[in-house]
Amino acid sequence: MNEFLQEHVLPNLWGGGVAVISALWFWYRSKPKEKIENDGGIVDNAKKVLEMSEDIAERLEKQLLAADEVILQYKEKLRIALENENTCQKALKAMRQEYENFKNLFEEQRIELEALKDECRLLRITLEKNGKSDIIPNDLRAN
Repeated sequence: MNEFLQEHVLPNLWGGGVAVISALWFWYRSKPKEKIENDGGIVDNAKKVLEMSEDIAERLEKQLLAADEVILQYKEKLRIALENENTCQKALKAMRQEYENFKNLFEEQRIELEALKDECRLLRITLEKNGKSDIIPNDLRAN
């Protein structure tokens, strides 16, 4: 068995080992080239992705500027609407105050009208008592 190993296995084992080591060495030496080629592809892909990202960023920036303009327009419309509302509130308050003033004036005039009616009634009574004479006493008062 020793003889078989020395004649057939050992010479072939050395040749097989040298072949495996050579294959590993060539594989290892060729690896950086593939890595550089892969890295080059990755860099090209990264450039394309960067360009696409920049395009998307520009588009989004334009949309953002347009949205800002719309927001500014809405703010202006809201400011105008609030001013109009404040103006309407002030006008409503003034109208309510004027209404209260007219209501108070109406009440005062109603009281005065009632007093005048009472005075006219008293004057009629006095005229009837005096026999419809033209002279009315000065001491006649409603209240």
